[in-house]
Amino acid sequence: MSETLASGAWQTDPTGMLAQRCSVMAGEQPPNPELTTEVLWCVKARGDWLAGVISPAFVRVFLLPGGGELWGDIPLGQQRYLALGNMDWRFAAAQDVVLGDYQYVDLVEPASRVLGMSAARLLVGDARVALGLGAHAATLGDEPRQPVSRRGFLRALSGRR
Repeated sequence: MSETLASGAWQTDPTGMLAQRCSVMAGEQPPNPELTTEVLWCVKARGDWLAGVISPAFVRVFLLPGGGELWGDIPLGQQRYLALGNMDWRFAAAQDVVLGDYQYVDLVEPASRVLGMSAARLLVGDARVALGLGAHAATLGDEPRQPVSRRGFLRALSGRR
């Protein structure tokens, strides 16, 4: 395990390790050849780590333990709801040999529905705003963004803007 993973909690930014592991994680759905692995953002929120990740197999928000208040242990494969931003997010529990325990939300399923990296980046950027983490300039451009409503986020998931 990484030296940054101590007692099951990430002490430093897990972006590099997350990018490395997500590039090898295989999903149950066929991969989307239009997507490449990219960690768009990774922030410490209330003591734990939230990250927006694109890969050929998935487009997800990851929750990694950092010793904070967002993390809650649940059995592998089980789900829990976590109120973040202006909505409840359904996180599923998983485990990786390097990352350890983590939880995730699929932003779109299957990944083959995403029309390319630009669309995936917009989706992950909107998720960051909906989570209440603010805009990410590299993802969202320089123009100011309005807060995303639950309806607006769900419309983006369905491909409508």
